[in-house]
Amino acid sequence: MTTDYQQRYQLELAQKTLRWGRYIALIAIVFIIVFYFGDLYDLKLENTLPWRLLGLAGPVLFLSSRFISAFREKVIPFYSLMMLLIITMMSIIAAQIFIDPASSDRQLFAVTTGYISVWVLIAMIAFGGRRYISLFGGIILVVTLLVCYFFSDTTSGIGFIMSMLMAGILAIVLMISQARYDRDRAFSVYALEDSRDTIKIQAEDLQLANENMMTFTRAMSHDLQSPLRSVRSFLDLYEQRSKGRIPEDTQEYLDLARHYLKRGQMVVSDLLTYSKIGKDPIVKNRIDFLALCEQIVTEITASLDAKDKFQIEYHLEEPTLAADEKLLWHILQNLVSNAIKFSQKESAPLIQIKSWKSGTETVIEVKDNGVGFDQDFSTELGKPFTRLHGNEFSGTGIGLSIVRQVMELHQGRFWATSKPGEGASFFCAFPNE
Repeated sequence: MTTDYQQRYQLELAQKTLRWGRYIALIAIVFIIVFYFGDLYDLKLENTLPWRLLGLAGPVLFLSSRFISAFREKVIPFYSLMMLLIITMMSIIAAQIFIDPASSDRQLFAVTTGYISVWVLIAMIAFGGRRYISLFGGIILVVTLLVCYFFSDTTSGIGFIMSMLMAGILAIVLMISQARYDRDRAFSVYALEDSRDTIKIQAEDLQLANENMMTFTRAMSHDLQSPLRSVRSFLDLYEQRSKGRIPEDTQEYLDLARHYLKRGQMVVSDLLTYSKIGKDPIVKNRIDFLALCEQIVTEITASLDAKDKFQIEYHLEEPTLAADEKLLWHILQNLVSNAIKFSQKESAPLIQIKSWKSGTETVIEVKDNGVGFDQDFSTELGKPFTRLHGNEFSGTGIGLSIVRQVMELHQGRFWATSKPGEGASFFCAFPNE
């Protein structure tokens, strides 16, 4: 992976160097010519032409390499060569002035300023050539300043030499640091892009697998409904035809068959509901929470033999809720059904339904005083076919999965608190619209 990143980084670096290198080469040609005339007429230097031509050869070679097919891929080496020839040009001119005993302070100052300026500018525009320029440019810098120091006849030139040394060292340090920073940043971007692509592929695979699972679940649930109905029909038909002639032990087996058939139909029905949730887009409206709760409680308790012993309390600080009404019905239907089921063995079962605002959320709570469960099992809450009480109570293990799925569709939160024997509280937090 690192090798791939390195190749990609080198390619991008070469493209950037080429993009700017053309303009820099043209500007360098113009400035070298201008400064040559400055040597002649301003500084009165008459022997700098060979060295100015040496510097001029750098940008000319770089531009020429663009027209030669064998050199077109060598962008960074030719760009580095251009910069190194310019550094060599300035180094030789500087050494020539420092060695010449007739050099004036003005000439020393001018060449020092030019030398420092060249290093600073090259540090800023080195791009892909930073490694080569730092290495070979550093060698040229040391050789030049040693020559200036040992062969100079001027005592005032030490300050100029030290200034040139410091500028060169700082420029090299800057290029090395910038090269490392650019490389690390590029590698981080590549890794981030790869992670993003990987996550995207995994998300697409997960979505496809989820769609396939839902399709399979719908098909399986739909296909199972017909044979289960047929089994029930045959059981009913057998009982009708054998009415009064069924032995007691056979009737017991028939009752067990009906019981497990009913459980199977409940599982199929819940699976079908689970697979359908999220298929249609969410339509959020402001819902009368109390009216919906009363409707669901009435539907659930209508078939209970001892429905009068259940006490239902409402504590609704927030009477309305922004949600999809059909999906909210599934939440309340499952939570209230569970509360009644797990508290039915209590002498005075109490179900409390609450709602309140908490920051940017509206929270609903369904609380019972039933058997409760161990809080350690809360991490399993909402997983399909997970039953907190084993086979002690009837159920399919899908109801809370439906609740969790609905809350995820609403971008909300679902959790529970409980202790064995002290009841349970189930919470759903909806984001406020």
